[in-house]
Amino acid sequence: MQRYTFTDFNRDYPDDAACLEWLREYLYPDGIHCKKCDRVTKHHRVASRQSYSCDNCGHHVHPTAGTIFHKSTTSLRTWFYAIYLMAQTRCGISAKQIERETGVTYKTAWRMFKQLSLTPGR
Repeated sequence: MQRYTFTDFNRDYPDDAACLEWLREYLYPDGIHCKKCDRVTKHHRVASRQSYSCDNCGHHVHPTAGTIFHKSTTSLRTWFYAIYLMAQTRCGISAKQIERETGVTYKTAWRMFKQLSLTPGR
């Protein structure tokens, strides 16, 4: 098994848009089901928001809704980097280390740590 390095992380997730795209593909592998049109329709990315808009009716879908990223002002890339840090360490990582590594406040790092620690599958 090949190691997943920091270089790999930077290549795969260079910005928030790449993280949002990964989240969309993960949550909607068969395409986004529009609740208004009541079918899987083509959606395009809304540049000013973290959402996708239905090409038929314009209904917005927010991939972060109902996830640990919901209503967080912290960038998705910072969240993904915290996930990367927690997954890369054998002994675990502290909220203080997340604060140092990501540059967020301790309060934010603690919230991220708690959210990630409670996530199923971890």
